[in-house]
Amino acid sequence: MRKAWNFIFLPLLCAALAGCNTMGARPNAAAAFDQVRDRFAEQEAFAFYGQTKLLTGDTANGNVVSFSGRKHGDGILMNVNLSQPERKRVNTLSLLSRQQRLYVKQGSDREWKSVGRDGSFRQELNNWDPVFAFRQMDELKKSVLPLTDRNTADDIEAVRVLLDSTRLKNWLAEQMKEQAGPHVQSAHQPRLKLAMMLSDGAWRAPRQGAAIQAAEPNVDEMIDQMELEAEYTVYYNKTTMLPTSLVMSIRSEYDANNQRVLEHAQVETFLQNYGQVPPLPEPTSAEKTAK
Repeated sequence: MRKAWNFIFLPLLCAALAGCNTMGARPNAAAAFDQVRDRFAEQEAFAFYGQTKLLTGDTANGNVVSFSGRKHGDGILMNVNLSQPERKRVNTLSLLSRQQRLYVKQGSDREWKSVGRDGSFRQELNNWDPVFAFRQMDELKKSVLPLTDRNTADDIEAVRVLLDSTRLKNWLAEQMKEQAGPHVQSAHQPRLKLAMMLSDGAWRAPRQGAAIQAAEPNVDEMIDQMELEAEYTVYYNKTTMLPTSLVMSIRSEYDANNQRVLEHAQVETFLQNYGQVPPLPEPTSAEKTAK
C-alpha cells in the first residue's frame, strides 16, 4: 500500500514543485524589471541609437526612422532621420531638451530655435527617447514575463513587458488629437509610432472653423475600429542591472485610405557609454527667450 501511495504521491509532488517554480518566475521577472527601471532612472549620462523596422506587406522598409543621441543631466540631445520613400528623401531633425524647454534644428539650420507650445516636436522626441520608453512601460504594462536565457556564457538577460491594449489605444488617441489641435504650429508631422502608416496625416480634418471640433470624433471612430497590441523586450546586464537594448514590437490593424491595414513594426534602441558622454550644447540666451 505504501508503494502505491508513493507511486501516486511522488508525481503529484514533482508536478506541484514544477508549478511553483513556473509561478515563481513571474514575480522574479517583474522584480528584475523594477530594478532595471530604477537603475536606469539613476543614470546621469548615457548614449543611445536605434531605428524602426516595418515588417509587413507593402509597408516593409517604408517610413523608416533612425535616431541617435545622448542624455546628460536632465537634458536630452537627439538626431532623427525621417525617411519619406514616396518623395525619395530623408528629413533630418535635431532636438534638444534642456530644463523643460525644447529646441529644434531642421535640415540645414545652424541655430537652435525654441518650439514654445508646439507639441509636434515633443511627440517626436518622446517617440524615440529611451527615458520616455521606460515611463511608458511603467504606465502601460499589463504583465512582465521572463525570457529563457539561451546564452548563459554572457551577462545579458531579458524580460518581456506586455502593454495594455486599451491604454495603448488611449495614448495613441491623445497623440492624434494633439496633432489635429490648435497647438501644432509647425509644418512638422511627427511619426505615429503605434500606427506608422497614419504618419502622413491624411486622416486629419482641416484645422479651420468647425472642422477643429469634427477632428476628435473622427479620431475616436478610428481608434474604436483599431486592433492594437505591443510589447517591449528589455535586455539588461545582470551584473550592473542596466539596460543594454530595448525592442518594442507593435502589431496594429486599422482602416486607412479606404482599406484595412495590417502593420507589424519594431523599434530597436541600443544603450551604451553610461557615465561617459560629453555635456549637451547650450542654446544662446536669445534662443532661450524665443516663443
